[in-house]
Amino acid sequence: MKYASIDIGTNTVLLLIVDAGKDVRDVLDISAITRLGEGLKKRGSLSKRAMTRTFSALKNYKELAERHGVRDIYCVGTSALREAKNSADFLKSMKEKLGISIRVISEYEEAYYTYLSIKYDERMKGEQFIIIDIGGGSTEVIKGNKEEFTDFVSLPVGSVKLTEMFVRHDPLEDNEIASLTGFIRETISFPFDGKNCRVIGTAGTITNLASIILGLENYDKSRIHGLNILYKDIGGVIKRLKAMTTSERRIVKGMEKGREDIILQGIILLKEIMSYFKADEVIVSANGMRYGVIYEALGM
Repeated sequence: MKYASIDIGTNTVLLLIVDAGKDVRDVLDISAITRLGEGLKKRGSLSKRAMTRTFSALKNYKELAERHGVRDIYCVGTSALREAKNSADFLKSMKEKLGISIRVISEYEEAYYTYLSIKYDERMKGEQFIIIDIGGGSTEVIKGNKEEFTDFVSLPVGSVKLTEMFVRHDPLEDNEIASLTGFIRETISFPFDGKNCRVIGTAGTITNLASIILGLENYDKSRIHGLNILYKDIGGVIKRLKAMTTSERRIVKGMEKGREDIILQGIILLKEIMSYFKADEVIVSANGMRYGVIYEALGM
């Protein structure tokens, strides 16, 4: 039996289709950058262009699900749909036009589904772990182990929000980097420490960072998932990217098309969170929340 989950984020919309027989097997795992939350911080509402881009992605995903004979689609929305004044209009439109019911989930649910994606992943080992899930509009930092979800913090910052708050020049000027770094340091605070924890990173910023470090011509989940990235290597990528314009980043091997203008801000956020926990490395998970949504639906 095949099932699908769709994760509608501030920057990206992701589709996962699995075959849930004796084991849960991936059938299709794809993403599309639609920038649903573009300009949201300034306007307080979703723009027509952003909603149109996201509608197109969802329409394509529904057609793919039907083509694969999917039984049920579980669709969730996160930060942008939690915050936008016109979220209800968007949800109603998607239901009427596509027949897709979108469940806007809380920060807790977002963190919990991300935790489940790690809990049931045999490649993510360690007795205790800290999970860093950097989105476009929010960042969830979770502590847990293979037995229980311990705690989490949802930070009201992500790669898109940081870009809209601090970036005015291309390439970024030193004072802009200093301002956004200072803001991150003032914002991050956690009621738990990272002692004896493995640090795991998930979502687009981190998988794209891995792709850049590996210099991949095309995205290759098999090479990215489970990759260890050293803290010192992250600093090297930041130094390299901050000297480039958006256009110059576009041709960097491993750069995901559509992420050129926000990737640096996301990587700086990752580096600062790792610094807070004194982490020497981060393990990349290319799965993420959409897997947790499926796991819960299957009663795992």
